[in-house]
Amino acid sequence: MIVKVVLKTMQNARKLVSIVEPISCDVELCCGRYVVNAKSMLGVLSMPDFEKGELHVHTDNDKECELILDKLLEADLLMDTNDAVCRSIYDITVFGEILIDFTSQRLNEDGQMLYARNPGGAPANVAVASGRLGAHTAFMGKAGEDMHGEFLRSVLQKENVDTRGMLLDKNYFTTLAFVEVNESGERTFSFARKPGADTQIQKEELDVDILDQTNIFHIGSLSLTDQPARDTTFYAVKRAKNKGSIISYDPNYRASLWENEEIAKEHMRSLIPYVDIMKISDEETELLSGYKNVPEAAEELYRQGVKIVAITLGRNGTYIYNKEGGRIVDGFAVEHVADTNGAGDSFWGSFLYKLSQSDKSIDELTLEELAEYARFGNAAASLCVEKKGAIPAMPKLSQVEERLEDKKWI
Repeated sequence: MIVKVVLKTMQNARKLVSIVEPISCDVELCCGRYVVNAKSMLGVLSMPDFEKGELHVHTDNDKECELILDKLLEADLLMDTNDAVCRSIYDITVFGEILIDFTSQRLNEDGQMLYARNPGGAPANVAVASGRLGAHTAFMGKAGEDMHGEFLRSVLQKENVDTRGMLLDKNYFTTLAFVEVNESGERTFSFARKPGADTQIQKEELDVDILDQTNIFHIGSLSLTDQPARDTTFYAVKRAKNKGSIISYDPNYRASLWENEEIAKEHMRSLIPYVDIMKISDEETELLSGYKNVPEAAEELYRQGVKIVAITLGRNGTYIYNKEGGRIVDGFAVEHVADTNGAGDSFWGSFLYKLSQSDKSIDELTLEELAEYARFGNAAASLCVEKKGAIPAMPKLSQVEERLEDKKWI
């Protein structure tokens, strides 16, 4: 394991030595061509550049690596660096659930509801939404080694989403979601997931080469409902953040997947300290922040360390917030809503696409620039809701640009 650490002070040097000293394997501190024993205080102090260095821990033990990373994080010794952005192979990597959405269509002659099989799962939707616009995306997660899992992998591959990190497990079924859509396009969910393959992914199964080479690392909250996926999510987030990735979080509350709301609140909030950019809906502000009021919720999440907050407001657009404050970005008044499934994912995938194409760091982006990204996302979402299904409805770049340029919407 190689991690970048910051020193600068004698106190930090002592912290570093105290963390690595008990480790059974060799640990070296490197700076250019200089290499010293990181367990030696004299060695650390002899480094020519006392500001920063690379810590080389000679172990492949994941548990030991995670323990070391946790201790370095707690001691504030990990560098907050964007170096990984320069080395990134992937614009956006998503981690989490991939599943089948059986979406209600119509009644047959016998009065029974007919359902259409659509690929889904919020992280997978985001990967496709960004990919259709031109981003290089990757998916990490698990489905069953069954007809549904094979279908889902083929869909992602057809969309040019890298699936090296997608696992198929013969011991568990692919999660199924049954989606009822009412006349206004609003949805209710029922899940077959006891357990679903997506909840059974272990950190030892992750392709760390993908984690280590992504600009933006995006997760949802359904991977937090069950073990071992919960621990795997935290491991992936910590590793990606340590490698310089921007951490994106889009929590979705599905009551039927949690024992109760308090447990859901505890686990869904537990990721926030690691998050750089976050999207929630106006229905989830109180659950995630403690505030129902949208501006107050955004301000609270920012106080907790989230640098960019986007709160979707349905047909009313998006509230965007950063260090400069907040503002509403108007939505697009769609005449006919066929299905709202995937609208939020389409918005966020489009927002992340714009972010991944920027030469600026997230700290350098102005509120006005973020509002432009949000308007782009709103345009994409308005196109998505005009069709049924999530992934099938994700728009292409030319379609989004056409809507933005159409005088009808200006």
